[in-house]
Amino acid sequence: MNTDIKQAMHVEAGKSFGTAEANENERHWNDDKIDRKNQDPTNHYDKTRMKLNFEIGPDGKVHPLGYQEKSLEVRLKERLTELGWKPFKPDSKIQPNCCAKFIFGGNHDRTLEMAFGTQTVNLDKGEDNSHLQRCPEIEQWAKDVYDWCAKRYGQENIIGFQVHLDESSPHIHALIVPVGQRAKSRRECVMWSAKFGKSCYEYGRILREMHTSLYEEVGSKYGLERGDSIEGRNVSHLSKRDYIRKLSKDAKQAEKAVKGLQAMTRRLEAQIFRSQSQLEEIEKSLASGKIALQEYEIQKTRIEKQISEYQSKLEDKACKLQEKEQELEQMTKNIDHVGRVAQPFRNHKIDFEPPRITGKPPIFGVDKWIEEQNRSIASRFVKIVRQIEERYRKDAEQQIQAVQNNALLDYREFKWLQQEYARLTDLNNNQTEQMQTFLDQLAEPSVRERIFSIADALIGGQPVAVSSGGGGGNSDLRWDGKRPDEEEEAYKRRCIKTALEVSMKNKHSYRRR
Repeated sequence: MNTDIKQAMHVEAGKSFGTAEANENERHWNDDKIDRKNQDPTNHYDKTRMKLNFEIGPDGKVHPLGYQEKSLEVRLKERLTELGWKPFKPDSKIQPNCCAKFIFGGNHDRTLEMAFGTQTVNLDKGEDNSHLQRCPEIEQWAKDVYDWCAKRYGQENIIGFQVHLDESSPHIHALIVPVGQRAKSRRECVMWSAKFGKSCYEYGRILREMHTSLYEEVGSKYGLERGDSIEGRNVSHLSKRDYIRKLSKDAKQAEKAVKGLQAMTRRLEAQIFRSQSQLEEIEKSLASGKIALQEYEIQKTRIEKQISEYQSKLEDKACKLQEKEQELEQMTKNIDHVGRVAQPFRNHKIDFEPPRITGKPPIFGVDKWIEEQNRSIASRFVKIVRQIEERYRKDAEQQIQAVQNNALLDYREFKWLQQEYARLTDLNNNQTEQMQTFLDQLAEPSVRERIFSIADALIGGQPVAVSSGGGGGNSDLRWDGKRPDEEEEAYKRRCIKTALEVSMKNKHSYRRR
């Protein structure tokens, strides 16, 4: 008996919601589409159970899935328009969150029991479950979850609430618009932070409270315990293949972060070493009488303050580096643990009656009777063997499909690496060309003097007059100065790069004239 009977809730921030997602939630698919989806070994859509899917409408009642005239994405657009939501420009690298995508579920055995009671459900692909009837308990559970959502987010902001009984475990998809009020006008608008917090810490606190509230108001009524946090556990709501891809991507980002922190640590150590060398130099200057005691004290205080600041930054970067290294190590272990999509063969159980001799042998014709009994036993035995062969043949087909999918993933990864190599090669060639141009520029004394004068002015925060290039006069160079989180060396490099670009632009404009 499985005692780990818990509820499950997953929420994802949505910057958009497309037709493909809407069609999947409302099952606007034909048989060909379902067959194509089921070719993926991680998918399991049962055609014979799709008639049992349902949704909770705006009236809070049970309706057939997809009963509304307007599709899910159209209803979302209309609600966003009512709230005056405007996304950023299409070419913007970031977009605001406009909806929350919820998935509610629970323990596999318990949710199946809520949906189908004591009826026998065959979860193997291609099996016929048309005999199943939906139980009232799953409908009541869905209504209670709907009421919980309506209480927190407003019934008018629940765009869709679909219940799927045609997959491995019954679950709910809810599409909700988070709404808050503007501080000054008190007007309602789309506001993710109003419902899910302004920071990751506040978001985590709200999620914990949501899990507790869902358990107290809904889960406890159906024997579903409060769900555990997925932090620190090898758990994901993604399909296995997507989960592997996500882990790999996260590991690459963590590795990049580790290298960046290592570079910062080396730079800080070098800066500390230089400051300590400066301190030794002024001590020697004091001993030789080159500088006065008062000037020595001033320089010593300034250098010691720099060393203290660098030391503080170094300790902070060292802690972050250690955390990232541990995170990277754990991700690597997770990737090795998850492995490939292919799964081991299952031990199938075949229900059968052992062949038995039920009749009595006749007085005459015993040999013929024995032959008939042997034929009957052989026929039953062959039938049992054929059933076992069929089950393992299906498993073998799934294994082959999984291996093919793995090969396809490897090929896509290979193509991506080829493209990345080509991109980096082009980038390297471009950098080489820029470096050569830079060296050529430095070879000319007037240009060299111009570059360093502009760079010194930018580093010092002074305005720089540059030619407009059209013969119409000069204007000050637009410059945002040093950024709050920018290292000193990085800032100087950016100033020199900008000075070079300005000088090259001016030189080209002179040539055109």
